Amino acid sequence: MPQLRARPGAPDPPAETARSASTSAPLTDAYRPIRRISPPEAPLDGVLAAVGERRVLLADAAMAADGVFAARGQPPQHLLTPRDVVRRADGHDLELPWCRERVTRLLDARSAQGRPLAGGEIVTLAVSVLRGTCEAWDDIGPEGEPMPGRWWLDDEGRPLFAPMPDGGQIAREAADLLEQAAAHTRDRVMLRLLGQAREALQRPRRLWRLIGPLEDALLEAFASRGIEQPDARPARRAMLDEPEVGAREAFRPPPRGALTAMSESFAGAALADLLGETLDRVRGAVRRVATGRSEGGRRVPLMVGAAVAAVVLGGGLLWPTDVQPADARSPGRGGRSAAPGTTAPAVPTPAPTQTPTQRPTAHREDARAAGERLRRAIVDCAAHGDPLCEVVREPGAEAIDDGVLAALAEAGTTQLLDDYGDVAVLRADGPEGRSALLQIVRLDGHWMLRGAQLLPAG
Repeated sequence: MPQLRARPGAPDPPAETARSASTSAPLTDAYRPIRRISPPEAPLDGVLAAVGERRVLLADAAMAADGVFAARGQPPQHLLTPRDVVRRADGHDLELPWCRERVTRLLDARSAQGRPLAGGEIVTLAVSVLRGTCEAWDDIGPEGEPMPGRWWLDDEGRPLFAPMPDGGQIAREAADLLEQAAAHTRDRVMLRLLGQAREALQRPRRLWRLIGPLEDALLEAFASRGIEQPDARPARRAMLDEPEVGAREAFRPPPRGALTAMSESFAGAALADLLGETLDRVRGAVRRVATGRSEGGRRVPLMVGAAVAAVVLGGGLLWPTDVQPADARSPGRGGRSAAPGTTAPAVPTPAPTQTPTQRPTAHREDARAAGERLRRAIVDCAAHGDPLCEVVREPGAEAIDDGVLAALAEAGTTQLLDDYGDVAVLRADGPEGRSALLQIVRLDGHWMLRGAQLLPAG
């Protein structure tokens, strides 16, 4: 077989580069070789080739084994993994995405050109690095961590994390990129969300539990759009059009303050404040159930029932009559429309995959069953080293004390004390007379734990 050469007119590559890449041409004419590339121009040595309209990197399979993430049944969308294996006369090549540019360099170049990232581009970057971090940690054991590397932008404008010996830990690299991207915007909502994303990246093993609300908030702020390449060539397609990771669908905690956020969208801040105060009263009333009496001496159920009724009535009056499906979400915050003549890229929602941890919907689960399920979930989280168990707790809820965790673990029965519609109070009784009080709340159609306290003995 003839030696694979660069396109006509281009100089021959150095000998050491030729030895590090493929040593013969693929046994197919589907690939048109363009030129050899190597670090720092790319994460790996290889041959840049054209496949129709696509550009790919062909890297020797044996030499590239430690420079890519292992292929899986469900291919990662934001990690450098082989797309295909190409046979040669003397071995095999891996077909890899062409990583055109380090993301950090792109951000610097856009700043130098006076072209900061648009809000939609920042959303694409943020969601991509969050998903990529989840993918990298997906199959890592308790004592391990993913390979170090750097974030690159492939030929389609998709951020990818590529293993590199001189790189950093993926979550740290992702957080640094988000900090760098924050300098490209003055939007206060975006800055707040980027800060929340950086904070979530500090605990990458638990990131999959937090990514749902973060993604929803980012996509609500701005419609995603492809990241423009350094030469200002627009990306050929949007970055967020792939199905989401199945594990992400198993638990999707509702966004903080969903009802008050809805009221701000449809009725203004004044009514939002009123509903917020009502919710605060409901929370206070439920916490006082442990004592059985309100501050004024009256029984709590009447007050809580009235408060919940007010909230439900307000929410019903505020609910829009023409609700669009989730995949037709507004491209921008506050109902901003897309630019004339453009169509915001849709982010299709995959069919939810049924898993043992999937959260039942509210219409299929009564308050008592929900309380027992949440009790078991808290105990299971603690047994696996995660006493916070944020995935089943209401956002902003107080952490559960060790004594309460022990009582919940010992509990044999869970009794429903009061059910106020969207708020319920239960008691978990243990065999040794130790009991705990659970307060649960239904948010966005799903039950979550609001708080848990030990009850006095006897």
